[in-house]
Order: sequence, then structure tokens, then C-alpha cells
Amino acid sequence: MKHSNINTEKEILFCGNNPYNNGFSFPLLTGSTYQSYQATSTIFTDEILHCKTNTNFYSICVDWLEFVCTTENPIELVYQLNQNQNIQIRKIDVHKNPNFRNLFKIYIHGIEICDIFSTINNNTHKYNQVSVKVANHILYSGTYYVYVLRVLSAFKLTFDRMSRLDIALDGMDILKIIGMLNTFSKSKTIQTNNDAITILPTSFKKKDQYFDGWTIGKSKSGISARVYNKSDEIKQSGKNYICEYWNANGLPTGNYGRFEIQLNNKRLEKYQFSLIDLKQFTDAEFIGEIFTKEVQSWIKFYRVRKMDILQHKKEVAIKNGSEIQFIKWNKIPTKQILLKEFKHISQSTYINARNAISFTLNEILLHPEASTTAQVEIIQKYASDFKMETFVNSKVIKLFGSEVKSQYLQILKPLLDSGV
Repeated sequence: MKHSNINTEKEILFCGNNPYNNGFSFPLLTGSTYQSYQATSTIFTDEILHCKTNTNFYSICVDWLEFVCTTENPIELVYQLNQNQNIQIRKIDVHKNPNFRNLFKIYIHGIEICDIFSTINNNTHKYNQVSVKVANHILYSGTYYVYVLRVLSAFKLTFDRMSRLDIALDGMDILKIIGMLNTFSKSKTIQTNNDAITILPTSFKKKDQYFDGWTIGKSKSGISARVYNKSDEIKQSGKNYICEYWNANGLPTGNYGRFEIQLNNKRLEKYQFSLIDLKQFTDAEFIGEIFTKEVQSWIKFYRVRKMDILQHKKEVAIKNGSEIQFIKWNKIPTKQILLKEFKHISQSTYINARNAISFTLNEILLHPEASTTAQVEIIQKYASDFKMETFVNSKVIKLFGSEVKSQYLQILKPLLDSGV
């Protein structure tokens, strides 16, 4: 089988030379392709219908991507001197990253692309380093890598290292893991191979007297995991693009759980990822191999006899017991269909659409010489999609006055002419 390799030793070889020179090899995409979903590794038999269904058992995707870059100029200076007509920058005063003082949200044509954290608060980073976190909805799009490169180029950022990578495996079968962890917490008949790994519940269904969310391990150790009902979480978060992703990747209609591993810098160091590796995170087989190797080498569950665990050492009980295949490793997808468009605006769609309109109008007010028709088209699209023409009219009057000043007239003319 052909293989591509993940860096464990940094290389500066490009232009046809293989930059993945290391000991961690991963299979290239192989196998036949089913037309509807372009994935065959997870086709399974529907036992109820007694026939083959062209559906997938799991879907897999990168759900968090954050990396450290070095910068030539302070982001604050770039923010002040920004003249790129397609890139908008919004400074956020309050955020939850304790390592950095400032947060800037980066938009391209009004679409949120990433967060850039800057100005260090402690010794976790060097003075000229920033942290870039890619927007969640972009990770489900096949073009996310292109946008990341555009941001790095615009801000003259140089990729240094990966700081966090989350890989999510979704499927109905994951809900069984939640049930297994409930049994684990109540009975001695399920054991793990490592008592140092802490397993704790995170959410409780009072009606069913059932824990429906769990954490496994601690992020400080380099690897940890979360197991929870993703379908229920989407109802709260509004991340409907994940449902679209499931549909595109052949998951049948249903209720889905998520097993999500978090790898931080301590665990990622061995891979020595480079900038070019980020593109491979859109390759299901590539991230599937990482997921499999990390989880299998980290934690195992065993079904043991209660008598053995009470009367003998744990090692003896496990030896006499049987390993639980809590994930069907042969069902992990080797191909994925990424979304062509990302329509999602994080959290509340309507509120964020209003914020995007306000932000774009403020940018026009502050930088009329750098404003473009693209900004006006963004406002028109949001106004049309969310029926906010009245809001836009009142916002224009509030910002620019009842009589639009001459220097803004040409810019805002399409809005005024269309009645928005």
C-alpha cells in the first residue's frame, strides 16, 4: 500500500521533494468510490431491512485547529494600517485565552475566518508569537486551507507549530460509548487499562437519571477526549452546518454521538507538522490514522468478572476478561465530502448577521478610501437573507446622518438606490 508520512523531523523541501520525512506513515486514499458519498469503507448492512444501504457508519472531521505563528509586525499595527479591501478586522475586548491580552477576529468578504490572539500575558509564548484559531465552520469546508494561507500572507505570519488539534468521530454507535461509561461509573465489571486516566461525567439528564456527557483524561497530559450527544448539542449551538456535513457524508437520519479527541502541543510535538500539513487535515484517511493511533495507544476498556476484580489484582482480572471494541476501527471513513459553502455565522445567526452589518458599515465610516462594492454587497445580502432592510436604513442614518455626506455617497449609493 502506498503511504504518505507525517513530519516528525522538520524538513524544508518543496517543489516536488517529499516534505514528510519521518517514521509515522499513513495510507494514501485507496479503494473504490461510491458516487453518492464518495466513501466505501463504512458501508454496512441494515439488519432491519436485510439489505445493503449506501450509508456511512461514522463521519470524521477536524473540529478545532489552532497553531502558533511568528509575526514581523505587531498585529495591533496591522490592525491600524489595514488597507486590504477584502479583509476586515474586529478587535474583541473580552475573551477566554489567558495567554494573550488581545483578540482580533478576521473576516474575508464578511465571512469569519479565524481568531488571532496577540500580545503575550505570560511565558507560554515568545514576545513575537501569536496564536491563530481557525473558525469552526470553516473546518467543514473544502476551501479552509486557502483562506488560512490568505490570512497568513496578509498579516505576514510565519507558521511555527501546532498548538491544538481536535478530531471528531460522529455516529449513532458513539451513543453506546455513553452507555458503557455509565456502566463503568456504577459497576466494577468494566475496567480501563490505566487508572491514571480520569473519566468524569459532564452533563446529567435528570429525567432519565443518566449521564449523557463525559470527559476522558486531562488536556494537560497531551491527549484527552469528550463523549457526548452531538445532536442535542447542535440544538443549543445552532451549528446546523454539521448536520449538512453528516448528510453529505452519508450518515442516515438519526441521533448522533461524538467522540472527540483533543491533542495539544505536548502530544503534537512528535509529528512536527508544517504549514503544508494543514492541507492534509481535509483528508479523512490522514486524520483517521492519527485518530486511530492516538486512541488505541492511549486507552482500552475491558469487560471483567466482578469476582476477579474483587479477589485478584486488576491485571489478573483484565487478563481473564475481554477487551471492549468501543469504536469499530474498520468503519472509520477513509474519504470525506467537505461542504462547498459555509453559510453559518457563529452562534445566533440573526444576531451575528446584524453585527456583521454594523461592523461593515463602521468599516466604511472609518476607512472610506479603502471601501469597496464587496462590502456593500455583503450588507445587501444580509439584509435580503434576514429581512433586515429597516435595520440597515436606521443604521445608515444613525452613522452617516439623515443626509449622507458626500464622501460616502458614492460608496453607499447601491444601498440607497435599492431601498435597503
